[in-house]
Amino acid sequence: MNFRRASDRSGGDLASVARGWLRDFLLRDWSLKLLALAITLGLWFGVTGQRAPATIRLRGVQLRFLLPPDLEISNDAPDEIDVTLSGAKRALDEISVRDLVASFDVRRLKPGERVARLTREAVTMELPEGVVIERIEPASVALRIERSVEREVEVEARLEGQPAEGYEVRGVQIVPQKISVRGPESHVLALGRAPTETIPLDGATQTFTNAQTSVDIIDQKIVPLTPVVSVSVEIGERRVEKRIANVSVRAANGETEAQPSKANILVRAPASLIESLLAESLSIILEMGDDGRITPRLELPPGMDRQVDLLSTEPARFTISP
Repeated sequence: MNFRRASDRSGGDLASVARGWLRDFLLRDWSLKLLALAITLGLWFGVTGQRAPATIRLRGVQLRFLLPPDLEISNDAPDEIDVTLSGAKRALDEISVRDLVASFDVRRLKPGERVARLTREAVTMELPEGVVIERIEPASVALRIERSVEREVEVEARLEGQPAEGYEVRGVQIVPQKISVRGPESHVLALGRAPTETIPLDGATQTFTNAQTSVDIIDQKIVPLTPVVSVSVEIGERRVEKRIANVSVRAANGETEAQPSKANILVRAPASLIESLLAESLSIILEMGDDGRITPRLELPPGMDRQVDLLSTEPARFTISP
């Protein structure tokens, strides 16, 4: 009788302890428990969300055409496309449009007007595992495919501005004078000369050389195989013309007689020098070549060599008598 009462009392105590523990577990620090539960649920949804399929549209993905070395695209084909990708969200979040290049192989196409179909199978991209191409826009592009050719053209110096007051450009020397260019056949054949970058002249008073002048062809389809040239621009005092009458004429050998013995000449010289050119200080020297042709040469006072140009004589022809 006493034993049963003891057992009943012990069982009641255990039940009370259990109820108290459960009550404490559920009610004590309940705010911390709710926070822990929220964090757990957030992590679970975050992980499952990153693994869930997603799509992303990337604008301005670089488009590259794979061509054989003897062919080129001559029209202005697009160099960017929009691509829609699908895959795990985590993988898509790691993709940057700056790192993507879409390649399209046109090596199977022949020269002429062609249409390239930008399908998922035809365009290749380096993508993370599990990420695939869903859509490409535009779906097709028009291409004009031509033979790639080389041709030699003259270089033309592009000068800008004017020298200082009283000065002028006397000449331009380019080394090399001709360069080879490469590009689509129709573009290369249409190119007359290869211009250089702009060379400023403003305020120049003396000759100068730009040893590293870039060749700047406007047509971006044409590539200069010699990208830089040396350009020398001769700057000198502005020259003016003057007519001088009754200049003496004589044969170069001094033993024969020139006819006529006097001539009127037209010369060009620097403005500061032109007034000092007088008939009595000049002579026309007649030189006879091996073919019997007579060439007049202007003899100048000392110090004037290469500064005065003989433009014409009157009469235009001379004879030399034995």
